[in-house]
Amino acid sequence: MTAVHVRVLAGGEHYAIPVDGVLEIADRGDVSEIPGAPPEILGVRNLRGQVIPVIDLAKGLGLQSSSERERIVVVEDSGRLAGFAVDGVVDVGSLGEVTEELDSQYLRGALLSDGALVGVIDIAALFARIAPSGDSFAVPVEA
Repeated sequence: MTAVHVRVLAGGEHYAIPVDGVLEIADRGDVSEIPGAPPEILGVRNLRGQVIPVIDLAKGLGLQSSSERERIVVVEDSGRLAGFAVDGVVDVGSLGEVTEELDSQYLRGALLSDGALVGVIDIAALFARIAPSGDSFAVPVEA
């Protein structure tokens, strides 16, 4: 795993997504709702001809957010692809080592960066929570 992360705001808090799981950062664009989908799944979006699910990262982490999700961070893990809707992207760069252990199974830990506590997202664990084995919310990555 690389020390480079995409740092985002979700639910008013700082999080980091390891860049080795990030395919791109895009505008939120038009998201079509899916009737009956869990609340953390905002819907699907056509991104250059590929339909991807869009997940509200704040809700996926159990947070409330009153702000509009402006960007999506397109992530891939084990052949599953989705866009994490975030309040905004802070930066892309190196972060130090995780210094704080957390009780959340969706975070690898946390660290202080630029005076803010930053939780490091575990993409695989978050995908597993939103789409437990046997369920599929994400379309396969095309080879």
